[in-house]
Amino acid sequence: MTDPIQVDELDHGVFALSDPLGCRSYLVVGERRAALVDTMSGVGDVRAVAKALAGGQPVDVLLTYRHPDHASGAYRFERVAMTAGEDGHWEETEKNASAFCVAALDGGLIETANVWPVRPQRRPRVTHVGEKDRLDLGGLSLTRVLLPGHTNASAGYLCPERAVLFSGDAVRPIMCLRFEESLPLSAWRRALAKMEGLDFERFYTGHHAHAFCKADLASFDKAARFAQGARGFAWQHGIVDSWTGICHLCPCKTYDAGSPDFRAVITAPGERSARLARVPY
Repeated sequence: MTDPIQVDELDHGVFALSDPLGCRSYLVVGERRAALVDTMSGVGDVRAVAKALAGGQPVDVLLTYRHPDHASGAYRFERVAMTAGEDGHWEETEKNASAFCVAALDGGLIETANVWPVRPQRRPRVTHVGEKDRLDLGGLSLTRVLLPGHTNASAGYLCPERAVLFSGDAVRPIMCLRFEESLPLSAWRRALAKMEGLDFERFYTGHHAHAFCKADLASFDKAARFAQGARGFAWQHGIVDSWTGICHLCPCKTYDAGSPDFRAVITAPGERSARLARVPY
């Protein structure tokens, strides 16, 4: 079976990798080494793809946070770097990653569960990274930036030489704050304000091919303010059934959930829900 991971070159030395389940990671290739930001859902051999693009140079793996749509491919590597607050939750990752395995099997994306990388005995060793830690790749670099909200230790990685930020799920059109490890809307708004002060021209999320810019941050903050006072409806993740919440469908240009102009915020489950919607994450 041909590897299903798609590769797109965004800039010189910067590549976007995407899998068939809508998950994305980013590879930055310098003169001495490369760095992979996130590892997607586990569909396809992200390690082999990254090493081929890196041309034999060492590949460091940087995780924005721990959920399986970002960390499942990490099980193909010996070592990864992540925030201390995101480490130590591999059992949770493995439990939820099983749903992605079922989806991959049902969709014919993998032929057998035997190729699925997420197994306890394959957990990578973890190096902890902190705020403003910088990885020099040779000509290009990545600096970690804490952007809490989706989880209390979510992070992004800034490549100043290319004026780009890889934000993971710290900000996205369908912003999910429904987890126990998620922070309130006020904390997410502070992360958005922090992004305003960072030196970048565009940012890429963990699930959209579209490049967002600083001008888009105002619409995300507007969505946060709307969700703070709006009644929502019941939401359920399209793959992991146990991920439920309240979806606040914010006034925006479109109601196409796949559009970069769509805005919705998902908060923790409550009593205000009126109807059930299954929305791709």
